[in-house]
Amino acid sequence: MNTMANTTSWLKGVSTPAAGLIGHARTLTPLTPLPQGLDAAYQSLQGYWMRLRSPRSQLLAQAKRTLVAFDALMGLTQEEIQARLKQARSWMRLDPKRADGHLEEVLAVVGQMAWRHLGLKPYAVQFMGALALHKGLLAEMATGEGKTLTVGLAAVLAGLSGRACHVITANDYLAHRDAEEMSQLFLACGLRVTSMAGELEPPERSLRYDADVVYLTAKELLADYLRDQMGEASPASDEQLCFEQWLRGEAPQGASALLVRGLHTAIVDEADSILIDEAVTPLILAAPRESRGLHEAVRLISDLANTLFEGPDYQANAKGQSVTLNPPALAQLTDLSSQLPPLWRPAPRREELLRQALVVRHFFHPGQHFVVQDDEVVLLDEFTGRMTPGRSLTAGLHQAIEASEGVTITDPNQSLTQMSFQTFFRRFRKLSGCSGTIWEASSEVWRVYGLQVVRVPTHRPRLTVYDPPILVRDAVHKWDTIAQEVCRQIARGRPVLVGVRSVTASEALARVLRAQGIEPRVLNALAHAEEAPIVSGAGQRGVVTIATNMAGRGTDIRLGEGVPELGGLHVIVAEVNESGRIDRQLAGRCGRQGDLGSVSTYLCLDDDLAQRMMPAPWRQLVSMALRTSAGRSSRIAGWAFARAQHRAEAVAFQRRWSVLRSDDWMRAALPFEGRQRRNRS
Repeated sequence: MNTMANTTSWLKGVSTPAAGLIGHARTLTPLTPLPQGLDAAYQSLQGYWMRLRSPRSQLLAQAKRTLVAFDALMGLTQEEIQARLKQARSWMRLDPKRADGHLEEVLAVVGQMAWRHLGLKPYAVQFMGALALHKGLLAEMATGEGKTLTVGLAAVLAGLSGRACHVITANDYLAHRDAEEMSQLFLACGLRVTSMAGELEPPERSLRYDADVVYLTAKELLADYLRDQMGEASPASDEQLCFEQWLRGEAPQGASALLVRGLHTAIVDEADSILIDEAVTPLILAAPRESRGLHEAVRLISDLANTLFEGPDYQANAKGQSVTLNPPALAQLTDLSSQLPPLWRPAPRREELLRQALVVRHFFHPGQHFVVQDDEVVLLDEFTGRMTPGRSLTAGLHQAIEASEGVTITDPNQSLTQMSFQTFFRRFRKLSGCSGTIWEASSEVWRVYGLQVVRVPTHRPRLTVYDPPILVRDAVHKWDTIAQEVCRQIARGRPVLVGVRSVTASEALARVLRAQGIEPRVLNALAHAEEAPIVSGAGQRGVVTIATNMAGRGTDIRLGEGVPELGGLHVIVAEVNESGRIDRQLAGRCGRQGDLGSVSTYLCLDDDLAQRMMPAPWRQLVSMALRTSAGRSSRIAGWAFARAQHRAEAVAFQRRWSVLRSDDWMRAALPFEGRQRRNRS
């Protein structure tokens, strides 16, 4: 049951799928079906073999040659560099094979442009990352290694080819910031760059999409792509011609104005978050629809749910996030049915509303999954910790939350069309990306997207010290213990970054620290406007920062004067996440560019991961470990929490896989799409 999912909407809000697809847009780009049976097994073996035969050494050697070529260009005048760039543009557009043969020289020229116009001299590892992106690979680059410049170099190469290039970022802020920071590089290379934001009107959006390189989020691009198709932008009778024109990045002949220029090259920053974490649900375009009597029915059943008790009245399944109603609850619901509006009196409808109300009670928590602002429920992105205004949950779940919180109940949304992010990104002719933590997902990205992961070495060795995990009894003891550790670290003058999973947890820890005389800086969904200054100042001497999630924050934490000599930034993982990659993203905030740093992790059975994904025997084993030596207890708890994370990641993968299979099934169920192409073959 995908109760935790949410997506985006063009017309009013966004809806998460609860039932079948109502409308489906005609697609222009044919997709290769996912392999099945022996073909899937062969593909998995192929991916394993390619991971063993990584192109890392070849890319690194090529990057070092590029750096030599870069240094050789240092004495050239600006006019001479521009002449080299003009030649490179001609190769990229008219003779791509020749351009590939001179790729090191072309990239060296682009690097010179970055040095002369941005003041940024690329490292060899940044050249390596840009080469990996240009070759259609996923590059794992550690936090602080300069991914923004790396992506910019690769985007220039893509822009020089004349094809549409989209740089996909984690949020609107990063899209605008990165486009702004790299603008002088693109301008010097004769390319137009822009960023996209949700509040722009269609004419302005279409104009911005016409740029050589566009920075934007995946939700923005996919939503506009679906809007184009829903508007029947191109005639069905010329489908093959339209397909070829889209690959060239052109608007089809005779078509109405398109928002999206075309799909050719996509470079995905924070690839693990966008290609994996956010792909757990499709994006749905939806419009509000009135549902007679729903508001009154939700209120009445929410009041009934508040009188029920887990055990005698219903059973809650934490792993599946579902609820089973027992006979006593069903009997009370039957007694209430006469007070319900006529449309909601039938047993299946009223029972579903009651299950939703109980699901909200157990699995949707204010400060973790949503916040209430101005009499409105605003969902929180569980991977970034940011608010997502305009999104909503379907199947009445959003209305159940509103009833539980006592705010105005809104009308539900009706789905118009949808597409999974997996399907969408597979439509690009050329797809690549980078992330600080993508290696663990290398098998999945190969299986779904056909992308190979290469690990880019760090510019300087990482000196981060990882302390053994610390097992604590309960949440109260955990916050007290963390506060004591924070006091010890700031007494030495070190800055401390504490990662938590919810607004509620961040405020709870902040209260404990204030009681100790420490005033922390809190970065959560309620303080998103101060994000950049909070993150950029988190490395100053004696500063304590509490953050709900560091994925996609974008801003580097630079150490203040004298901080490296004190041991650098100390990171505390206060609550382990359901994916180990997210914990590694947080830990990667220290030790950038060879700086000193340390990481400590706290494990507690009160944490959501343990409650949902750790079987009772494992929790008993961890409880027993509390009575043993510290070293043994940390090893046992570390094993149990690692297994719980593995279980959670497996569940999340199955959810993503089911979304992708649903897309494949939908295309197969629409015969006009496949038959037209077979008739032309």
